[in-house]
Amino acid sequence: MTTTAAPKSIEPIEQALQRAAVYDLLARALAYPDAATFASLLETGRMAGPLLAGTPAEEVLRLIDGLEREELEASHIRVFTLSCSPDCPTFETAFLSNDPAQQTGRMGDIAGFYRAFGVDPATPGFRPDDISVELEFMGYLCRKEVHAAEHLGAPRVGQVRRAERMFLQEHLGRWGAPLGRRIAQRSMAERFYFTAGEAMADWLDAECERLDCGPIDRVDAPQMTWEEPGSANDLLEDDDAELIAFEDIPVV
Repeated sequence: MTTTAAPKSIEPIEQALQRAAVYDLLARALAYPDAATFASLLETGRMAGPLLAGTPAEEVLRLIDGLEREELEASHIRVFTLSCSPDCPTFETAFLSNDPAQQTGRMGDIAGFYRAFGVDPATPGFRPDDISVELEFMGYLCRKEVHAAEHLGAPRVGQVRRAERMFLQEHLGRWGAPLGRRIAQRSMAERFYFTAGEAMADWLDAECERLDCGPIDRVDAPQMTWEEPGSANDLLEDDDAELIAFEDIPVV
């Protein structure tokens, strides 16, 4: 897919608004399309439409028109599975670490980033390192940039820009574009997710260049490993397996 990034000639506030719109649309496009998220996707597309012209998200916007939630949900499951796809897991720690201690530390680092900007990272049902959450956070920072430009002055704009750059350098920019390309590769027959994956990859590459992030240590494939289904049961003798009951398993 051939697309262009946000035109560099537009005014800074307009560009920040455009960037926020792209991040918001991509966040909702890649989230699991339950009823609330699907409604939010349609509303975001309706509200952001004029801002997306000339960006990689423009083609995603065109595909939203006429989408049926049930069809999109089935497509999402085919691409990402019901739990987590080893080919394209949608959370950062799967890409950047296979060590549980390092994963915990990275999750804490991301949550600390959110808290520093007044965002509660403990929203039930969402991982702080989920791709949709990280994209939405970048959209939030872009809107903070707009507010700073309109009311707080250049020093605060610079502060927000530094936060955007740092979040790309340390988090989203390291794995978001590779994930997008893996989504596109996995969803050749699923037009919406193929387009959304390519759009995210193109957009994040352009963002890293636009914010002058410099060399980024990108990770092209997940570092986390998954056990083969049923491997845990291999540790049990056949006679012992039937002794396990659900009430014996602690609730966490």
